[in-house]
Amino acid sequence: MIKRFSACLAAALFALALVPSAFAEVVPWKGPTHTVTIGLNEEDISQVEFPEEITNITLENPDYVDIFVVAERGNRAFRMRSLLPKMATRMFMTGKSQNTYIVVLTTDVPYSAFVEVVDASKIDEAKALVSRKFGAQDLVRAMAQDKDLPGVLRETHLIPDWFRGNGLTFELSEVWQTPLLTGLVIHVANERNEPNEVNLPAITIPRTDEWGILRHAAMENMRLAPRGLPNDRGVMFLVFKR
Repeated sequence: MIKRFSACLAAALFALALVPSAFAEVVPWKGPTHTVTIGLNEEDISQVEFPEEITNITLENPDYVDIFVVAERGNRAFRMRSLLPKMATRMFMTGKSQNTYIVVLTTDVPYSAFVEVVDASKIDEAKALVSRKFGAQDLVRAMAQDKDLPGVLRETHLIPDWFRGNGLTFELSEVWQTPLLTGLVIHVANERNEPNEVNLPAITIPRTDEWGILRHAAMENMRLAPRGLPNDRGVMFLVFKR
């Protein structure tokens, strides 16, 4: 382990130790082949925390960076400072689980005072658990508000004139996926020169088997104005359960 650090920075180190993780820049680690980049500078100290205890450090250019192990953090936290006004070097860190974290320390990206490296797979697992608790109405509400939900995969599937029925055209815009539900955002337009009402039983919605069974449908205004007039279009939200 590299445990050298200038004593004149002790006061600053103590102050930095009090910074709560809520103010940390969160950097996801996506596996052994993924490189994490952290910005340093000469004047300020960066504290970097890893998702597990680090058992070994190999620094490519030891003269480029000053590193101090924060003992009270169980070899998970390190304080770093660049020794040069402009530099870049790699640091290879081995975790207790034998994971290898490849870190690029550089002055070429903005400096961060507090960085928390997190295991992206753990985040995905947590999001998946949360997303299983979402119901059809939760998904409809999120789609209507254009609001992302944790663990919900949101993809643009723009298919103009996706299907027609009862004088209406339906354009598929987005597909939202949870482990149990599929949500569709569909733009509906009236093709008639008279008012028209969106009547779900009167239309056949194209679907794939993986979507499951249609469980919920919602639309703010199901009665559309004649074509070419204001309010001749609307947005429909469909939720299928697998």
